[in-house]
Amino acid sequence: MTGTGPDARPVVLLPPSKGKAAGGDGAPYGDVVERGPLGAARGQVLDAAVAAADQLEDARLARIAGVGGQAVAATRRELAALADAPTLPAGQRYTGVVHGNAGLARLSPEDSDVEVLVLSALLGVVGLADPVPAYRLELAASLPPLGGLATFWRDALAADLAGRLAGRQVLDLLPAAHGRAVAPSVRDSAEVVTIVFVSPDGRAANAARTKVAKGRVVAQLAGAGRGPDLAPSALAGWLDLGQGWELEAREADTLAAVYLG
Repeated sequence: MTGTGPDARPVVLLPPSKGKAAGGDGAPYGDVVERGPLGAARGQVLDAAVAAADQLEDARLARIAGVGGQAVAATRRELAALADAPTLPAGQRYTGVVHGNAGLARLSPEDSDVEVLVLSALLGVVGLADPVPAYRLELAASLPPLGGLATFWRDALAADLAGRLAGRQVLDLLPAAHGRAVAPSVRDSAEVVTIVFVSPDGRAANAARTKVAKGRVVAQLAGAGRGPDLAPSALAGWLDLGQGWELEAREADTLAAVYLG
C-alpha cells in the first residue's frame, strides 16, 4: 500500500489489465509479498497460485489464469516461479487500454490530484508505486484452497480499505467482477460515484471504446490541478471523454456517459 499517513485526495478504483509489462528490476515478489497490512492475505494467494501451477490440469489452470490453451504451459511456468519473479511499480506493470490512456506509467503517485488504486486477484489492492510481478490470475476464478478470489479479497480487504477510503470521494470504474471484491461496508464508508458507459438505448457502450474513455477520465482527474470534485454534476461540466460522448448527471452518485456516435 502506498502512503504512510492520511490522504484526503479523491480516489479512483481501477481493474488491472490482462496485458502486463514483462520483467522488472524490483525485488523478487517473494521478498516483498508480506509487507503491509495485506501481507498475510497476499502470502496465501501466492502459495495457492504456486500450488495450482504444480497440481491443476491444463483446462482448470487456463480458467484460473484467464488464458487460452496455447498459453497454459507458459502460464504454468510463470505461476510456479512467481515468488522469484522481479517486480515493477504497478503503474508501470499494467499496460492495458485503460491504463495506457490514463498515462499511469508516466504518472507520479505523489503529484497526482487523485489516488489511483488497482483491484488485483493476486495482491488485493495496490497503489501505483506498489511492487507487482508479471502474473496471470483472474479475480472471477476459484483458486483452491481459497475458493472464489473475489469473495476471498472482499473479506480480506474490508477493514483496511474501509479505513483508507473513509470519508473520501471515490470514483468506481470497476467492472462487475472486480466490484464484487469491494465489501458493502467499504462503500458505505466513502462517497462513491459510479460512471455508467451506455448507448442511447441504455445498453452498455462498446467495450473497447469504454476502456479508452475510462483512461481519459483518469488522466484528466490526475492532472486537474485543482483537487477535483467527483460529484456527478461537477464532473459533467468539464470532463472530456472524446468525440461522440455526452455526460449527464443522473443521480447524486451516478454519472452517465452516453456514446452518441
